[in-house]
Amino acid sequence: MMILRVPTGFEPLDRVFQGGFPLGSVIVLVGPPGTRKEDFLHTLSVRMARLNGSRLHENQVLPERIWYLTLATTKQSVLQDVGGKFSEDFCKTFSSKALFRSFWELPESFTDLARWLKQTDGKAVREAKAKIFSDLSKFLEREASNSVLIFFPLNDFALFFSEEEKVEFLAFLEEMVEACRKWGFVILALLVPGTLDPSLETNILSKADGIITFRKEHGREVMVCEKLLGTLLEEKVFEIHSDRRGVELKPLNRV
Repeated sequence: MMILRVPTGFEPLDRVFQGGFPLGSVIVLVGPPGTRKEDFLHTLSVRMARLNGSRLHENQVLPERIWYLTLATTKQSVLQDVGGKFSEDFCKTFSSKALFRSFWELPESFTDLARWLKQTDGKAVREAKAKIFSDLSKFLEREASNSVLIFFPLNDFALFFSEEEKVEFLAFLEEMVEACRKWGFVILALLVPGTLDPSLETNILSKADGIITFRKEHGREVMVCEKLLGTLLEEKVFEIHSDRRGVELKPLNRV
């Protein structure tokens, strides 16, 4: 099995994910706003991008491309977030290496996707959804191989499916997992808890190969590796620190 490995020589993410991510895996990053999951993801993207396409060992390879797949979130907003937090060198690498593919843009008169969906007639929503997922399917077939695909966030894609269409969204996820295995790419999906039906969130997480949660605990920002198949994790709980160079993780020993 080919392995997507976090580059060695960078601390401390390479210590955390010693075995890398198996190509064909789906990792869900779960956490409310303000828990550094985006900062962690941007740091991981930059460190992979600096050695993109490199072969480290016979069975270990880095991705050729890192894609941010978005709907209501714009490329400009992500770049502004990165630019406001990290160093010039970090931002230069990120902006030159991270690729963006927006499948839909929120109309300027609306401030959030949920409100647009609530106030727009069903026909327009169905037409937008059909185009989004048709374009996504074509994109996967054309661009996904040997790439990291970041759903930023997965919530936006899920919101296009009503409560009655929950089964349809789960079927879409299953197709994504199958495509992931077939074409050899990795999905990193951000999931903000509490915005979707609880049973849908549970079903989404059940289909993931890996679950990494971000939360605040006793005044600290913490990352917990709940499930991560295909890696060799010595620790599972980390305190998150972030500076202009990116995210650092400090292992926390627990009784």
